[in-house]
Amino acid sequence: MASLVASAPEFTTNTSKLSHNVIQNTSRQDFATSGTADGFDFLVVADSHGYTKNKHYYTDRFNSINWKTFLADENWKDRLSQLCNKQEMSRLIGTTFSCVKIYETHFEITWIGDSSIKIYKKGHGFAQENGRAGSLLVWRSKDHDYDNEEDIAELRKDTTLRNINSAWDIQASTPDTMLSKKAKFFTFKDGERTNMTRCLGHRGSFSKLGMVTEIIPRDDEAFYKIVVATDGFWQVISDADTEFIVDNSSDVLTQTARNRWAQEWTHDNSQGTITPNIKIPSHNWDDVAVASWSN
Repeated sequence: MASLVASAPEFTTNTSKLSHNVIQNTSRQDFATSGTADGFDFLVVADSHGYTKNKHYYTDRFNSINWKTFLADENWKDRLSQLCNKQEMSRLIGTTFSCVKIYETHFEITWIGDSSIKIYKKGHGFAQENGRAGSLLVWRSKDHDYDNEEDIAELRKDTTLRNINSAWDIQASTPDTMLSKKAKFFTFKDGERTNMTRCLGHRGSFSKLGMVTEIIPRDDEAFYKIVVATDGFWQVISDADTEFIVDNSSDVLTQTARNRWAQEWTHDNSQGTITPNIKIPSHNWDDVAVASWSN
């Protein structure tokens, strides 16, 4: 999560079928990978959090996994939960996890936490103002974040939940306007605390509602672009960036996000005050991880 104190350069089109990239900042807790297994391509992204001496537990562990083999196991989701939710692990650390398995006929999408997954289509049915074929966001994950009212309603029924506290977060509303938005922190009676309704880790406190898997059918004749990324990417990217996202691979997308963290913004505090030329302090830039696929 970042905060503000008192345009990214343009890139030429650079897209590849399968790619991933990570640019770490001070926390160094993002992870991304991509690859091809027997019968499917895959994208995996995770954003871990926590401030103990073991804060790199998840990034280190995920880097050690052979994902081609791991995801081919029909029980991989149970294995992942067991790996991440051990009771003997350090407290106050956790991780998001987002995975897309890409088959010829469908996409199998699994996630927990707030590392968003978005699917775009491009074609002549989505026209831009200049008459060229445009792109359209056709599916996105329903993230387990502080805006997930269904999850919040379920958490309120949990007698082990201690409280829900108000907080603030940021989100780009245009490529050069940053909006402050209301957020929440959730704390359980065991002291486990985070700003999401679900994630792995925390000795299982935030994974009671489980991971979600959805199957999305593919249109044989459609062009797709799938992007899986941590909030360090999506927080500085706006709806106006759709065509740029579709036209570029992960290395360009991560560098663009890093440039956005470093740029000057017009800050809208969502309470009636707009301030130009505001910069986010470098120690508060988020890590950025992106994995993408296109056909």
